[in-house]
Amino acid sequence: MNFEDFRKDIESKLNQIAEFELQEYHFEPHSFGNGILAYRIKGRVHKFIFDGRESELTWLISKSHQKYFGANLTEFKKIDGLEISSEQLKNGIKTVHNRVDGSAIK
Repeated sequence: MNFEDFRKDIESKLNQIAEFELQEYHFEPHSFGNGILAYRIKGRVHKFIFDGRESELTWLISKSHQKYFGANLTEFKKIDGLEISSEQLKNGIKTVHNRVDGSAIK
């Protein structure tokens, strides 16, 4: 799966889970296929950074109601490759948004 396929796949899954708004899309096909996707979901920024060289996806999440530019993002999860299941996505969004103190879980 390449990064563009990943974008289509994750947006298809998000459509079934929650409303979202694309905040950033950046794809570097000539740089190992690196890419960045950021979405606003339930008042938080969820940013996915793919390192094509290491084939590693990092999921970062902001605190509640921060603006995209200037948001303090916390690493939530690292995943090998560009595969993220609907269940992982759903559980990740639900877990973070149910936290009382508003912080992400490592």
